[in-house]
Amino acid sequence: MQTLQDEITATAEWAQRLLAGTGAAPPFSFTYDGSPSGTLLPTWQRAAQETAGEALTAHSLTYTDPASGLQVRAEINVHSDFPAVEWVLHLRNTGTADTPLIEQLLPLDATLPLPPATPCVIRSAKGALCSPEDFEPLERQLRPRGELRQRPGGGRSSSEVLPFWNVLLPDRGLVLAVGWTGEWAMRLARTADGTLELQAGMEKTRFRLHPGEEVRTPRILMIFWSGAPMRGHNLLRRFILAYHRPHPDGVPLVAPLCNANWGGTPADVHLDNIRQIAEQDLPIEYYWIDAEWFGKPGHWMKSAGDWTPRADLYPQGFQAISAALHEAGRKFLLWFEPERVAPGTPWFTEIPQWLLRIPPEKAITWADYGEQLSLQEWVKMESARNQLNVGDRLLDLGNPEARRFLTDFLSDRITEYGIDCLRWDSNIAQLAYWRQADTPERQGLTEIRYVEGQYALWDELLQRHPGLIIDNCASGGRRIDIESIGRATPLWRTDYAVGHRDPTVAQCHSLGLMHWLPLHGVGGGYLKDWDDYTLRSTMCSALVVGLHGSGDARQEAIPPDYRFDHARRLLQQYLTVRRFFYGDFYPLTEYTRTQDAWLAYELYLPESAEGLLVVMKRPRSPFVHALLKLHGLDPDRDYAFSTWDGEELGTASGRVAMEGGMEVELSEQPDSTLLLFSAVS
Repeated sequence: MQTLQDEITATAEWAQRLLAGTGAAPPFSFTYDGSPSGTLLPTWQRAAQETAGEALTAHSLTYTDPASGLQVRAEINVHSDFPAVEWVLHLRNTGTADTPLIEQLLPLDATLPLPPATPCVIRSAKGALCSPEDFEPLERQLRPRGELRQRPGGGRSSSEVLPFWNVLLPDRGLVLAVGWTGEWAMRLARTADGTLELQAGMEKTRFRLHPGEEVRTPRILMIFWSGAPMRGHNLLRRFILAYHRPHPDGVPLVAPLCNANWGGTPADVHLDNIRQIAEQDLPIEYYWIDAEWFGKPGHWMKSAGDWTPRADLYPQGFQAISAALHEAGRKFLLWFEPERVAPGTPWFTEIPQWLLRIPPEKAITWADYGEQLSLQEWVKMESARNQLNVGDRLLDLGNPEARRFLTDFLSDRITEYGIDCLRWDSNIAQLAYWRQADTPERQGLTEIRYVEGQYALWDELLQRHPGLIIDNCASGGRRIDIESIGRATPLWRTDYAVGHRDPTVAQCHSLGLMHWLPLHGVGGGYLKDWDDYTLRSTMCSALVVGLHGSGDARQEAIPPDYRFDHARRLLQQYLTVRRFFYGDFYPLTEYTRTQDAWLAYELYLPESAEGLLVVMKRPRSPFVHALLKLHGLDPDRDYAFSTWDGEELGTASGRVAMEGGMEVELSEQPDSTLLLFSAVS
């Protein structure tokens, strides 16, 4: 507790220097009519308000230009239960004419003095690349005169890089996060004297504001930590669960166990599947219907913009399906991709005034590249892909009328179909559309309005339907950031799981992403083909499973002779340990994708002093024993160990478990185990 209090005190002191108004520069900057804000703000009118709450103090810091009427307001939250501070800027033109040009708007522009000899390592992670490298941990040593620049590419916030960083200094550090479901940019650099420069914002801003016009910036989060680097990661995970976690019906979200089914499956097959799930008491929580349920027969890509249930598959719509699920105590998840509008669909012809477009020479489709590319080339093209069909358009969520139309449309479908989880997909990169719509002196505004509209739309749907949850999909987990995750949860973190059912890759995806995010899920494949090793390689806080595949993915009927006992055992095993994914995370082995290694990690719930070890031995590993050192335990307490199904394995002191390590024996190839432990009272 003393460590946490010291961290909170250090955070408050840093924030107070920024808020004091005694010559210290605020943690943001911009250029206004060619002049840097650092020279302008001291001459502007300044006002400050403070509202103290139980766990945080909200500050509103406002600067107003008396000449033009530009008002810059920083809404800053300084937390007293976490060593965290976060803020958002709002810029408003209170004058009667357009403002001068606002350029290089950075909601984060701060420095951290460091002696030149101080080691500084930047830890980050790759994004949802649709590759084996998804969420791979990255480390970069930053020396004086060194610089690291990152941005996601294509306008989706975690496409190539996750918007989270851990700055590692000797015995302390700083976690940074950017909340912006668009094209953010981060710059971390050290000057010749060792000072660390921190800059983040949108990748491009150059605009004038009309009278009365207001915009917001990306959200910035900073968490100060001391001790080992994993403390920073775990403070971030805890903070997300405390402040950026959906609350359906006012209750903190527990990410669901879902049964995935293809939308091209007929309604009568779904109804029979639901009947068997209920009769066999499989602990499925959400029944998932994916793409191809809408529009006309044929490939689903061509029907986005025609959201009428296919008459050949769903002649009565979805009411019978959702009613059967609700009667059985299950919930209904349905896939939409509402932003992309394909040529030839009703929305394409009926609402052209709300559709953003790009010229043909800027279009990138799957037809423009293929498997002959190198992995690096594939990743770049996948990130930049802005059309599925030639001529696709983008529904402009920044247009208030378009947003109102889409909000009402989706809200009506949620009510009519009985939807409990709206699976929101986004399969094209929006950046080219936003940039195409901008004029030279309004660069960045289309993106700002679009992102603001995305948040407003999600917020209103959640307000209208209090029990609703939203699955945040974007060709997998390409829209993960500190703003999006509080509204929508990435239940399908990567599209690499489609067609690549590789347990080793799934293990690595989990190991990478769990450093930063507690709530996420994935699946791939069918329970009938799974064993314990596959389950343990795939599971995380959410899990998506298929039950049966007949070889025709569009006719996923469960056969009468299905191995329900096998499926039930696997699902119950997962549910027995799911709660641990909400605890602290510690990798116990190094990240590697080789087939001759072991991969293990620990999940620990400090409040109840209990945890879980997930240990996997890969197919080519010749080793039978591993010695794993645990973390976070009380060295002076004893802990009892057992298997997931209750077999007692003995006790060990926290000191022995952390310093000497726990020996695990796995004799098969591959092999795995789940070990539970709890403090002995």
